[in-house]
Amino acid sequence: MRIELFAKRAVSIVAVAMAAIVLAQGATHSLKGLIDAVLRRGSDAQLPLHLSAVLGVGAIAERAAVKQAVIRDGSTIRSFNVCTANPDNVVILTHDEQSQSTKAYLMSAAGSLRKAVDYHTGTRANERSLAEARSEFAVEMKFWTDFSVP
Repeated sequence: MRIELFAKRAVSIVAVAMAAIVLAQGATHSLKGLIDAVLRRGSDAQLPLHLSAVLGVGAIAERAAVKQAVIRDGSTIRSFNVCTANPDNVVILTHDEQSQSTKAYLMSAAGSLRKAVDYHTGTRANERSLAEARSEFAVEMKFWTDFSVP
């Protein structure tokens, strides 16, 4: 009886792991297409100086140059930023105009979360733990990968 229960759990764990791998590969593929498109057709922009410094994507006391895609949804502004100096640095920003708050996620081009910060306009950015930020980051990743699917 215990062996059967163990076998069923093992099969379930393997199935979940395989599904996660397949989903991650699909997200990576979608991200690659989105990153390439933003690099080719995105607007030239710069990340705010304090954000560039906190995320470590710009030279000291310089704004990081990016290619950018921006989407407005009511009072929420989302931007997908690919650093031109190093396209493996991708920054997703979500700004709420009503609360004047911004959440920023630094990730690799493969979709790995490296840093997460939040701040209110006019204040310093606060680094968040990756564990705390993962669920919100997953929502943003889904938004951008869904957006990038033709």
